[in-house]
Amino acid sequence: MDWPTAVAIIALAFTAAVIQSLSGFGFALFIVPFLAILIGPRDTVLLSNLMSTFSSGMQSRTLRHSAERRTALTLMAGSAAGMPIGLAVLLLLDPTALKLVIAIMVIVFTLLLMRGLELHRAGAAGDFATGLTSGILNTSTSMSGPPVVMYLQGKGMPPLRFRATIATFFAMSSAVAVVLLLATGTAKPYVFAAFALSLPAVFIGQRTGNALFEKINASLFRRLVYVILLLSGTVAIIGALTG
Repeated sequence: MDWPTAVAIIALAFTAAVIQSLSGFGFALFIVPFLAILIGPRDTVLLSNLMSTFSSGMQSRTLRHSAERRTALTLMAGSAAGMPIGLAVLLLLDPTALKLVIAIMVIVFTLLLMRGLELHRAGAAGDFATGLTSGILNTSTSMSGPPVVMYLQGKGMPPLRFRATIATFFAMSSAVAVVLLLATGTAKPYVFAAFALSLPAVFIGQRTGNALFEKINASLFRRLVYVILLLSGTVAIIGALTG
């Protein structure tokens, strides 16, 4: 890993952490397309999950008393069932095709979130099915968030409970995904070096986002986040087609 790549990863980690702490989502949606261009889609899935384990773990610890734990655990059960399927997709699909899939998914999910699409089926079956979908997306593309975001919004959770529950789920699911990815024996040493370099950036990014949260109009910033995500997806499509 050369120093320009390292600097880019640090900058991306900081920006993704700010976006997540301000909007409640968007870490992987923002960072994954750029990382896929920098280091390839397969290494990106591991690095993104390592970062998410750290960032979501910090959030879930802070908000642990507000989380709806039963929902988070049922989502996690579904996610664990779906992860082996996603892992098979990751290992079998051509890397260039996977980069294109990731880019298209970023744009599709962002447009769905912009339109306010929500999944309204509550209960344990809905929790499990949503977790299953999230798990497949996690180990195949590292973008496990949108189904869970739309589903929990559809359940009408208050904002604090929503953020706490989703952070608890992401902390657990990312950690399990890391274990599964490491078990494949395909992890490269530089990924762990990149993760170590990104830790201060994620920490500072989250603190920065939390400090700005009370000062920035939430509706305006969320629209800005959508623009950033659409741009990242467009950049990724260009990279996949020209790389």
